[in-house]
Amino acid sequence: MQRAVQRGTGHRPITVALDAMGGDNAPAAIVRGALSAVRELDVDVILVGRGREIRGLLPAAQRNLRIQEASEAIAMDAPPTAVRRMRDSSIMVGLGLLADGEADAFLSFGNTGAVMAGSLFSLGRIPGVARPALGALFRNGRGTTSLLLDVGANVEARPQYLCQFATMGRAYVERVLRHRNPSVGLLNVGEEELKGTPLHQETYRLLERQEPNFVGNIEGNQMIAGAADVIVSDGFTGNVAVKLTEGVAEQLFGELKRGIQANMLHMAGAWLMRGAFQSIRAHWDYAKVGSAPLFGIDGAVLVGHGRANAEAVTSGIRSARSVVEAGVVDAIRDAVAGTALVDDDDMTDAPQSPQRDGQVSDTWRYERG
Repeated sequence: MQRAVQRGTGHRPITVALDAMGGDNAPAAIVRGALSAVRELDVDVILVGRGREIRGLLPAAQRNLRIQEASEAIAMDAPPTAVRRMRDSSIMVGLGLLADGEADAFLSFGNTGAVMAGSLFSLGRIPGVARPALGALFRNGRGTTSLLLDVGANVEARPQYLCQFATMGRAYVERVLRHRNPSVGLLNVGEEELKGTPLHQETYRLLERQEPNFVGNIEGNQMIAGAADVIVSDGFTGNVAVKLTEGVAEQLFGELKRGIQANMLHMAGAWLMRGAFQSIRAHWDYAKVGSAPLFGIDGAVLVGHGRANAEAVTSGIRSARSVVEAGVVDAIRDAVAGTALVDDDDMTDAPQSPQRDGQVSDTWRYERG
């Protein structure tokens, strides 16, 4: 599915199809981020969306940037099934550019459930993948980056799925983050082998057999501390964990800001410590991460935070370039091919109730093929 990227003299830039209509701050923040990306990075960007709105935000014709018309925009609160009736949406048109080979990657800061559903419909899964997963990258207490998956695509899971998430996550961390022999942990309520539900206990046994760098169960505080490079979880637990972490960080910085502003002496001290505060905030800033791929989709599809500003968009495009250059989709394909196959029943059964906010268990019914 991925096009080969030529290196050396005469190489062509990576082409990223960017959903210009997706996100809380679209299209203005998306366009600003795209402009920064084509100036700073060796990339071509295709802005997908309503051309008239996009052109009104561009200062002039830009080198390495063009517009692809898409008349519809899928709202952030629309169900994933919207992709079936909105074929001319920015999400579906952008995914079509990737499927047709006109783009090397597709990036959206819009409706995650719709992106997942559209990806399954347009691109399908990598052969052998039972369930694609959503990933979340975060800076840990060791000063490195950890990957948590799944964070919402599969609110219910099976042990085989979680083991495959570990395989896919490890391929990404090795190729993109360049961690040699990344460690794998299972998010659980305790460190002991028999802790957790039957799902966790069986997953533990499978990971112990299949993952040479499995470090065992890790609790939420250990996840943040950096106890593992790849942390696997069912989508329900992972989604709660990542959003709780975001909420605590926002609350902490908000309380700190209010406390400083309430006292002149505090403000003076904060001015002296501004470098340290900026460093801490950057450590937790989602805009620095940008985006993460949909693991298991047969193409380089990435999603970012819905509240993305221009900096996050630029970072997201940088991440998309890294995913393509590192050959992540091919690495996952090879990694999955080298593992035990999942039973056919696991490849076909589909939960029936639609979910929101990236929890797209209903989309299996709409996969191509």
